[in-house]
Amino acid sequence: MAETLILNDTIKVDPMEDQIKIHVDSASIVSLPKDIQKFYVENLYQIGWGRTSNREQLLKVLDEAYLDGINNSKYNTEKVHQFHKDYQRLSDLDKIQADFLFTKAFFNASKDLYNGVQNPRRLYNDWDMFPKELNTAATMQLALSRGTIQTTFDSLRSPHKIYVNLKNKLSNLYQLNQDTIKAVTAKYKLNDTVPELVNIKKHLNFLSYYPDSLSKDFINNEGVVTALKQVQKNSKLVENGVADKKTIEAILKEEATVKEKLVVNLERWRWFPRDLGDNYILINIADYSLVAVKSGDTVKQHKVIVGTTGRKTPILSSVLKTIVINPTWTVPPTILKNDLTPKASANLSYFSNARFTIYDKSTGKVVAPENWDSSKASSYRYVQKAGVGNTLGRIKFMFDNNHAVYLHDTPNKANFNRAQRSLSSGCIRVEDPFDLAQFVFDIQQNEISQEEIKKILDSQNTKNITTSKEAVHIHQLYWTIQVDNNGKITQFRDVYKFDNDLYTKLQ
Repeated sequence: MAETLILNDTIKVDPMEDQIKIHVDSASIVSLPKDIQKFYVENLYQIGWGRTSNREQLLKVLDEAYLDGINNSKYNTEKVHQFHKDYQRLSDLDKIQADFLFTKAFFNASKDLYNGVQNPRRLYNDWDMFPKELNTAATMQLALSRGTIQTTFDSLRSPHKIYVNLKNKLSNLYQLNQDTIKAVTAKYKLNDTVPELVNIKKHLNFLSYYPDSLSKDFINNEGVVTALKQVQKNSKLVENGVADKKTIEAILKEEATVKEKLVVNLERWRWFPRDLGDNYILINIADYSLVAVKSGDTVKQHKVIVGTTGRKTPILSSVLKTIVINPTWTVPPTILKNDLTPKASANLSYFSNARFTIYDKSTGKVVAPENWDSSKASSYRYVQKAGVGNTLGRIKFMFDNNHAVYLHDTPNKANFNRAQRSLSSGCIRVEDPFDLAQFVFDIQQNEISQEEIKKILDSQNTKNITTSKEAVHIHQLYWTIQVDNNGKITQFRDVYKFDNDLYTKLQ
């Protein structure tokens, strides 16, 4: 990547040596964006797109943007094509205008591919995904000089395998010709030769209902009958295994849904960090799942419970700082307002039953439950004692973030058996959290024994263990479809209903 992408201003690129020398007047660039002006200044006020091969590569990149789920209409591709076609006949002044257009297209397309078309921080107040640094002017200058426009855009693309597989699947969808999939109107039975089935099988294979090795024949075998019945079941149709009109419509409708998910999740992976770290904990909120990765190898998998739709778990990346055994719990403002105050107002014994200590914020003194004033609930601090029954369970994982969230245990283990686990107030509850802690201890080379942990737990005293020796990254992310290396689709519930709105914004 270092050979094709220049991320900051620390590396300077020499001005291009181009066959066509046309001077760009400094006054003509003042209306251009600052980063584009920077390119022409550093290129000594010479045009950059004189080489035919560079323009051809750019056109190919723009034309194929849809394969990454990107709408290329804002790149002014029709005019870019026309300028390229007429280039040899253009006046110098027109070549300068063409150069500006090519440069704008490069800048816009590179930004979209590298950081995403949309800015998640403008769409959501709880997505802490920040633009990745890129010196676009120097990167373009290097690509033009070397003639490596296509290679540069390949480097701009997210390197994650999930992204690569999503892109490949979207490409496969565009290769399917929906006009060729037709309902079978004639009656047929098992093992009959049915010409329409060869294309129907391709679509069933795309949707992961049917294996690829069997998708090239016309035979109505048991596999295709089973696949069609599954489509019908999912669409609440009569399960007869026949490729009738309603079943074909259901296949095409499902493909449209898959396309939407592929497009929006490609965008999300453009937002996500390109480097997750050597050792990291990765949560997919939509899948209620957590994986722990050590040196590129997934070594642990855990179920998780995430925030409700009203108290969403934020999307963020951070670094684990502290593991707390026997944590206390200080009630955050939202839970104070929506949960604690109504419960305590109904029954003051709630404080003692839940083992809360009340502190006056202004004096720091303990307040007896009978002296608590519900009308001034926010003037107190509420701390739940460590130990059995604590809302956070017996362990929590702390990391810097803007939302006061963390990973933690829970006393309510039965909820991990539920299929839909958006139940928390924003923090993430982890099944078998001490197993996850052991993953961290192993990376940190912390030789704390199970016996020592048991002693700490039995004491009910709070113990903080710092994790500063070796970085363990935390990534709370959100994606609703995944494709394995064989093209098999796994879809996840769009817990927070993000997909449709994002898809609309990307069109």
